[in-house]
Amino acid sequence: MSSNESKAYSVLFPVLLDLNMNDDVRRFLGSGGRSLLFGETAQEYVSGKMSASRLESETLEKWQRFTGTAQELGGPLLLAADADISAVHRLQGIAPALPEPGKARTMDVVALEEACFQVATAVRKTGVNLLLSPTADVVLGTNVWLQGRTLSDDVARTAAMVGAYVRGVRRAGVASTLKHFPGHPVLLRQPAIEEAVVAESLDQLRTCWPAFQAGVHAGADAVMMGPAIFAACEPPVAASVSPELIGLLRHELGFKGLVMTIDLDHRSTIRNSSLGEVAVAALNAGADLLLVSAKAMPEIAQVVHSIAAAVAEGILSQERLDTAAMAVSILADRLSRGARHAL
Repeated sequence: MSSNESKAYSVLFPVLLDLNMNDDVRRFLGSGGRSLLFGETAQEYVSGKMSASRLESETLEKWQRFTGTAQELGGPLLLAADADISAVHRLQGIAPALPEPGKARTMDVVALEEACFQVATAVRKTGVNLLLSPTADVVLGTNVWLQGRTLSDDVARTAAMVGAYVRGVRRAGVASTLKHFPGHPVLLRQPAIEEAVVAESLDQLRTCWPAFQAGVHAGADAVMMGPAIFAACEPPVAASVSPELIGLLRHELGFKGLVMTIDLDHRSTIRNSSLGEVAVAALNAGADLLLVSAKAMPEIAQVVHSIAAAVAEGILSQERLDTAAMAVSILADRLSRGARHAL
């Protein structure tokens, strides 16, 4: 395997639906993969509750056995899960419950930070070290994708809650992820299965950015780009493949951490491209870590080939691939050192 193929594996972020260390996972980690996302079923995602069978079978010991084996195979890794106040808490039953949304909105920020610290402390014992939370989007109108899954409809309150979440999680030695930049105040279609467009101008989107800025100031380690197509871009594209929007995150909000995409095969993101083509586009746009859904995981080898070929053909610069791979490695190494220090 070439060095660039190994680096291509390292910038991919596949979703696993269970704690099964199968041959595909072993191959991925053995080939240079540095990140895994513990996902949930569609029903669990919609309901926000883990199934009874999962709650019964996924013990703390099983989590520790899987994450321990993964790190034996792949070295320092990013091991991620959702833990949202208003949506999915993947480690339900293993970690304490997060405050109910209504209660969280009325809590003092110090108390909310402490609650998030307690959850992240328990999460860390499983081996998970990166939470794909909090959601910093603010819904200002009809939103078929995010309705009921955000922290608050008030920008200032959302900003305060985001800051408390990030500080609490960081204090526990766990990394956090702001999502989904640059925000989706109104969305009339489902971006996973339709071409969904955010019509607001950049100035209109900026009115909601204090929530993202609060997370950046609090020390969020990662930001997930949104799936929808943004009419404010020229040409209109999804945030995960937009150099303009990733540039604004970097330069206007001053974010210096890891930029990750949403699922590359979301309809609004992939559109008429192949998975390999959209992966190269995301890297070229400035993304560091590319989320690959469980459905798309069988295509990982082809995506790796596309990334390596794009470098060989001059479509993707060597520097951009190196920078993305380094960003993943730096965060994984830092979290691994923190975990060893805690033992």
